[in-house]
Amino acid sequence: MDVNGDGKLDVLSGSYSRQDQDMAGLFQVLYGEGDGKYRKAEALNGTDGEPLILPRKASGDDDDVVVRICTRPTAVDFDGDGTLDIVSGNFAGTFFLFKGEGEGKFAPTATPLVDRKGQELRVDSHSDPVFFDWDGDGDLDLLSGTAMGGVMLATNVGEAGAPAFDGFVKVIPHSGGHGDSESGVTPDDSHLTGPKSATRIWIDDVNGDQKADLLVGDSTTLILPAKGVSLEDAQTQYAALMERQAKIWKQPENFGELTENEREAIQSKQMERYQELELEFKKVVDRQMTGFVWVYHRK
Repeated sequence: MDVNGDGKLDVLSGSYSRQDQDMAGLFQVLYGEGDGKYRKAEALNGTDGEPLILPRKASGDDDDVVVRICTRPTAVDFDGDGTLDIVSGNFAGTFFLFKGEGEGKFAPTATPLVDRKGQELRVDSHSDPVFFDWDGDGDLDLLSGTAMGGVMLATNVGEAGAPAFDGFVKVIPHSGGHGDSESGVTPDDSHLTGPKSATRIWIDDVNGDQKADLLVGDSTTLILPAKGVSLEDAQTQYAALMERQAKIWKQPENFGELTENEREAIQSKQMERYQELELEFKKVVDRQMTGFVWVYHRK
């Protein structure tokens, strides 16, 4: 996207980059110089000269961190006034709008996106805003991936220059958990039927049929037999190890009545046993954290 309106494509990203104060995500921009070259990344400032940062919750409670870390900023003309705005997702699953003032300048204060009933638009966590006219009525609808998986849609039912959204509905359901305990040991990835967790989305005409297709990236864990272990043996031993792992983390019934030192001693022993069990897991299975890109073609 051309963030500053100079006719050259720029790269806009969220980040975890502010560590010197209370943790908060900064928006980073690599401004384009043409010919595929970009300047070094720099924080995007508001019109007050300070870095754009998602606002604290009014209560100022412990949720501040997850609210203020931006997962995906999207530059879009949100209100149709001809200038780019920024809509950002965050760890908490909500969405915030920084109003654009033209030439790459943005208001320093963000406002939350709400539905027609005045409730914050929210997915389970790690909101991932993408705007597209999904229903073909001429305005921009809001789609989002989520930490749990799947794709959510909030339809824009407002008027020109005044977006108004219905609450989120599922466009693509998540197909279960992260993959670790749900599918057990498998020979390959052929058991997967759809996106798992941590979905990130994009919309494009992949097959050139003049219809917008939905691309969904995900994260999953494949549990494969370790080298030299048969599939059947791996499945049997893995199931037994998972049962032992569950017992490790089971707390005694009187755990809440114990002193802090006693609880810490129990937790330390649990961690020690867990690390020992991990060595046994590695002899039986090869756990591969990976991800895929799924394509859903529009009909």
